[in-house]
Amino acid sequence: MKIEKATAGSETTEAKRNIVASIEFAVRASLHEEYVDADFVHSIFGKITAKSGDRGDEEDAGYVKASLVQFGEAMDHGISTERLGDGIEGGIAEYWELLFDLNTGCWKEEVQDEYEASGCDLLIIDCMEISPRFRGTGVGPIAVGRIIDIFGPVCGLIACKPWPLQFTPAFARDRKALNRLKAPNVGRDEAIHKLRAYWSRLGFWPLGETGIHLLGMAQRGSGESSKRCFA
Repeated sequence: MKIEKATAGSETTEAKRNIVASIEFAVRASLHEEYVDADFVHSIFGKITAKSGDRGDEEDAGYVKASLVQFGEAMDHGISTERLGDGIEGGIAEYWELLFDLNTGCWKEEVQDEYEASGCDLLIIDCMEISPRFRGTGVGPIAVGRIIDIFGPVCGLIACKPWPLQFTPAFARDRKALNRLKAPNVGRDEAIHKLRAYWSRLGFWPLGETGIHLLGMAQRGSGESSKRCFA
């Protein structure tokens, strides 16, 4: 029987324009008597709330979704590299194939040389949505920073694949979600370019032409995260 456990915590900060914001994390992990593949993928949901100074009530300011993938722990518990290559979870297979040596289960040599990644765990920022009212206040970048502060230290790399929400199937088929999003009225290519530039300013740089952007924990905060990308 699968039993799911959620834990929550909160971090508070003050963003631009006298916006006081907080993010509350819920982490979901499966529980089994013996470890199975799914035990090494932990979904993280960060609910962002904010208000203007000491006035008014807190409002829903958006959310961040992430996945903590314990590739190293999985191998330590006997999960084979072949199984990891198939993908412990559907969307994670691409990261495994592009970042890891499929024979040894370690980072690919070029990834290790570029990012000095320690350990084999990976934090993936799956998506982030900020309510229109709070865009430009700094809430988004600070939320990303906090999720990395809290869940990133055990990881060698932080990864994301920037893609505008309005062009994802879930939003494209949901008129209510699109109206809530209030995305800029620009074409897909321009939206992708702007979003990738946004994540680059946060220290994430592209892995060739894969669409994946990476941030090395070894370089974070050292002034070296604005490194040149490699093909």
